[in-house]
Amino acid sequence: MNEQTKEFITNRVVEEFYTNHPWLLEKFGEKGKHHTRKDNDHHLEHLELSYELQKEDFFTDYTFWLKDVLVSRGVGTGLIIENYRMIQKYMKETEMDEQERNYYAHLLETSISYLEQMTNTR
Repeated sequence: MNEQTKEFITNRVVEEFYTNHPWLLEKFGEKGKHHTRKDNDHHLEHLELSYELQKEDFFTDYTFWLKDVLVSRGVGTGLIIENYRMIQKYMKETEMDEQERNYYAHLLETSISYLEQMTNTR
């Protein structure tokens, strides 16, 4: 995944996230928006590294850790699921090797399923 693709996805996700949840800006301010951007950069970096290593558990372990950290900071698991779904959505709008895209989609779906099972949010 090239830097332009990652930047496109991150920008779109942050924009949609704060449009859908304006209360986040009220609760966390611009600092929270900055952290949302950084979080998405990390999501994409972990997806990319998982693909390079061909280790699915690298991303799923990251998701387990992420859930614990964000929930402890008042960010619900449902928002993580929504965030991952947005990444999937905007990834489809980019030019990317199909095998790579499919790998990312699989990782995101696996992680979403885990999060849904843990919180019964299906």
